[in-house]
Amino acid sequence: MRIDILSVLPEMIEGAIHSSILKRAQEKGLAEFHLHNLRDYSTDKHRRVDDYP
Repeated sequence: MRIDILSVLPEMIEGAIHSSILKRAQEKGLAEFHLHNLRDYSTDKHRRVDDYP
């Protein structure tokens, strides 16, 4: 199963994936995790991902 995760802080999620039951699922080939940083898709020079209220 491929699981794509979008986050502003993918490094934080990466730690959880590599040190929990999710790691065992990945080692057994049951799950495949792909982390994506939302800031990579930002169009402005400050790489903002939020908007004004």
